[in-house]
Amino acid sequence: MLLRSTILAALLAAVAAAGASNVELPDIGSSAGAIISDQDERRYGEALVRELHRLAHVIDDPLIDGYIKHLGYRIAAHSDQPDRRFTFLALNDDSVNAFAAPGGVIAMHSELILTADNEAEVAGVLAHEVAHVTQRHLARALESAQKVTLPMMLLMVGAAIAAGGDSDAMQTAIVGGQGLLQQMLIKFTRNNEYEADRIGIHTLARAGYDPEGMAGFFGKMARLSRNYGAQNIPEFLRTHPVETTRIAEARNRAAQIKVTPYPEHDPEYFLLIRERVRVLTSKRPEDLLSYYRGRIDQGVAEPADHYGLALTHLAMNDGIRAAETLDSLARERPESLPIQLAMAKSEFTAGLSDKADRRYRQLLTRFPANVPVSMAYAETLLATGAAEDARRAESLLRPLLSRYDADARLYLLYSRAADETGNRVRAEEAYAQHVFLLGRVYDAVTQLEKLLKEFDLDYYERARIEARLAELRPILAEIQREDGWDPSEGKRT
Repeated sequence: MLLRSTILAALLAAVAAAGASNVELPDIGSSAGAIISDQDERRYGEALVRELHRLAHVIDDPLIDGYIKHLGYRIAAHSDQPDRRFTFLALNDDSVNAFAAPGGVIAMHSELILTADNEAEVAGVLAHEVAHVTQRHLARALESAQKVTLPMMLLMVGAAIAAGGDSDAMQTAIVGGQGLLQQMLIKFTRNNEYEADRIGIHTLARAGYDPEGMAGFFGKMARLSRNYGAQNIPEFLRTHPVETTRIAEARNRAAQIKVTPYPEHDPEYFLLIRERVRVLTSKRPEDLLSYYRGRIDQGVAEPADHYGLALTHLAMNDGIRAAETLDSLARERPESLPIQLAMAKSEFTAGLSDKADRRYRQLLTRFPANVPVSMAYAETLLATGAAEDARRAESLLRPLLSRYDADARLYLLYSRAADETGNRVRAEEAYAQHVFLLGRVYDAVTQLEKLLKEFDLDYYERARIEARLAELRPILAEIQREDGWDPSEGKRT
């Protein structure tokens, strides 16, 4: 099924072709707000996030997801529009890139995280993308694409996603004889990029980060482009072209800004998350064994490398070696959430269930209502197959649902727990929300309609399910209409 909203046209502009054109956008000032309402932006942004989940682009890991959101919200809170709604995602994509889409959706590609040397560089990219959103650059791009029909935009965006992030492949897939393509591929102008630099670098500094992080990352990309050659430059440079002048201006601004670092900053945490991204996005985790062992043998390994090696052992289901690798780190860093969670999982995988249970309980005391801890512990409890453990898992997860209603994995886990405790209605509702968040709206509606028919529901259960159906049916109707579905015929027209 193709991507389904006009806002995704702007996503393609941001991802596939921003920056290389001489197209100059008109100075439309505040009229950008009339192009698309805040309500429509939010609705389209939510649809985009569901589609990215459906296509399995989003890294499905609570620690990585939580890190990107925490970092993104910190940047957004210090932007010139701190009350604006944002959604931050980490995508499994081996191109060095990031993008912003209307609706406040900002995505960071995994390869960009792996390329960064420190958190300030990632924060600098996020600050730049946040500025694109707050300055309505994407809404302005939409204005120039209004003559493109919806089916054409859906076709082009679907083809772009299928191309897997390769810019040339995207262009080839999209063109396909579409005469209005150039109206669709609106690039950010040079002025847009300079404005995002200028505003973003001040946002970065207000958030407590070294503003050199933005300029430093741009410089790193420019150096990489010389190594890659003109045909294989990092995707970040295709979508964010960097000239020497632009880097120099960013560095000049950075040198003039005084920064007060925020006290909670832990430089090592980013390095741990970076290695977690490396392992969880690897197609061949066994290849990482030689990578980490090589760094250890060369004497250049950092604690994060030992953490990455342990995660690699876990990916290969070797809990004993993972626990051995983490043993000293876990004792030296009792407050490190990534390390302690990895140690608990290693102990459980190694058959040391009692030790793992104690560690999870200690983590819950130290980090109450923490999503990664609660989900990791719940998964362990459900793996035992004991009814009492399933009840503990359900009670652990249920309070989180109202606070994290956009977490697909959380709802799947809760659905399993509720099902094992015999709470079938709650299990079916949770599963419907899970598939909805994965972009399977038809399946979610069908699930809830079936629930209404097959179960003897009490008044509150029925009211709750009917209210949710009232929210989902208009979304499904819009999707089917855009797909050419005729409800009266029960087929596509």
